[in-house]
Amino acid sequence: MNRLTLNVLVFCFVFSPVFADDNDREKNVPYFTNQDLEKYQSPSDSELFLDTRPAENSTDIKDNPAGGKAKESKLKRHVVPYIAYEGTARRIIIPVTFNERVTANMLLDTGAPGMHIFYNLAEELDILDKEEGKLWIGVAGIGGSVPAMYTIIDSVKVGGAQDHFIPTIVSNTVSRNFEGLIGMDFMSNYSIQIDTKKHELVFEELPPRPDSPAGHDETWWRMTFRNFTSIRKAWEEYREHLNKQGESLSNRELRVFADKQCREAEELYNRLWVYASENSVPLEWRE
Repeated sequence: MNRLTLNVLVFCFVFSPVFADDNDREKNVPYFTNQDLEKYQSPSDSELFLDTRPAENSTDIKDNPAGGKAKESKLKRHVVPYIAYEGTARRIIIPVTFNERVTANMLLDTGAPGMHIFYNLAEELDILDKEEGKLWIGVAGIGGSVPAMYTIIDSVKVGGAQDHFIPTIVSNTVSRNFEGLIGMDFMSNYSIQIDTKKHELVFEELPPRPDSPAGHDETWWRMTFRNFTSIRKAWEEYREHLNKQGESLSNRELRVFADKQCREAEELYNRLWVYASENSVPLEWRE
């Protein structure tokens, strides 16, 4: 491992602004640790064959007190088959389509706040380029910190249920049987039912809420802006620190890398700002 890579990893261990310590957890800052991933590793990673056929869609029909059936509601329900077992563990693994073109097996985690995918899937989605990834961060856990990346996925679809603009963590693979975890950020616009006998998930759309632009409430918008701002500030401070150091070759290389990371952090923040503007998010929620 060359000195540049080593120093970058040291940075990732020191700066992990988007992932919380105990204080952040008390503030309800979304976090995802390597401990969360380790709980999904199984002693025997047996091969699975997942049915990725299009999910069945149906419209909610309510009884009419006058008799018969009422007209079709605009709020739909989407039925998605899932695999319940991986090795000896009970798990819900579902087909998820990213950016309308790549479908991957994902593990549903109702205890996770957001989206977490592995490097192989990120390559298929063209998130990685040939030289280096997008925005490097550190993922903190009981066993220490590991480097990961932070990015935005444009769209995610499970059957007929879908969401847009999903902040996503990219890290090493922990299983051959799924390519990441999908958490509560995606599910916030739906009422979720799990039919353990039929091995089906039922996503029922919730009525639009005027206080939730783009399907996210004030807390989500404030936390997301705070996370993006925190990452950008951490890289800017690191670059400033490097600028005060000597003119060694390794330091020049680190400054080039830090400059790139600052640009990536600024680009992600600007994308978030534009998305918020398109959805009329109040300015005070963007602080």
